[in-house]
Amino acid sequence: MIATGKTAPLPMDEISDALSMSDTGFIVHGRYDLETQSGIGTRAGLTEEQKKLFSYFVPVRGMSEQLVDVLEQDKNCTNRRGTSCTGNLLIIGRKGSGKTVLAVDVVKAIQKQRHIKQGKVAIVTGDSLNRKKVGDIIAKLRGGALIIEKAGKLNEKTVARLNKAMEKDTGELLIVLEEQRKPLDRLLTSNREFRRKFTSRLEVPIFINDELVTFGQTYAKENGYRIDEMGILALYSRIDALQREDHAVTVAEVKEIMDEAQEHSQKVSAKKLVKRVFGKSTDDTDRIILSEKDFNI
Repeated sequence: MIATGKTAPLPMDEISDALSMSDTGFIVHGRYDLETQSGIGTRAGLTEEQKKLFSYFVPVRGMSEQLVDVLEQDKNCTNRRGTSCTGNLLIIGRKGSGKTVLAVDVVKAIQKQRHIKQGKVAIVTGDSLNRKKVGDIIAKLRGGALIIEKAGKLNEKTVARLNKAMEKDTGELLIVLEEQRKPLDRLLTSNREFRRKFTSRLEVPIFINDELVTFGQTYAKENGYRIDEMGILALYSRIDALQREDHAVTVAEVKEIMDEAQEHSQKVSAKKLVKRVFGKSTDDTDRIILSEKDFNI
């Protein structure tokens, strides 16, 4: 188990037509305003604080609506009676889709909603949990949250112990299972009593290129950078080059591209560094600008 936090920013919506093709190549239409994108979350019902918390996921098709539903369901769940018999969460998505970041963010939002200050939270893989004493972990986390990554790796004995522990006094501990669809379906189909305890779900979709680029912009912003228009086109090209019929690009891959671009931008000559200090390579909010050359590496 590890302490949680937003360690890897990760996933995002409706910026279709952000690019168009013509005979002369790509044309930028100027629809890259992240503040405008945040309006999607407002229309769905997220608060300003929640939009900021879920910044990687707000622009993704349908995610704001799902998040609002999950938070409402938790708010309206009044029959836990001190246990974890109901109101627990499933997060479904492909490898590299940002499930763990989403899980941590949802736990933060729910604990805020439940007025829990500094609630205990732990992340553990299903395989690791098989080797631990489930009862002891539940007791230590009482009233907090347990996020189980790769939940499909849980064995029958662990599921049985976890199921039994959830029916006892847990301080209404929140259990989050995250996994890809098929292994999670196998786990829950063979453990129906356990499955009934998970009454909320979030499904992270396969990201389209526009959403991957928006994620890249958000990730850059949170790290003190901004991508200029030519840099955006270069990011599109990098993503497009990775897309294959048998492989959809993930936010984890885009994060790697962004990390490379940011690292490249830092490797500047003394002359360029001086220019940057005097604001010639930063924007009006003093964010460092990532340009085409930072992506063409």
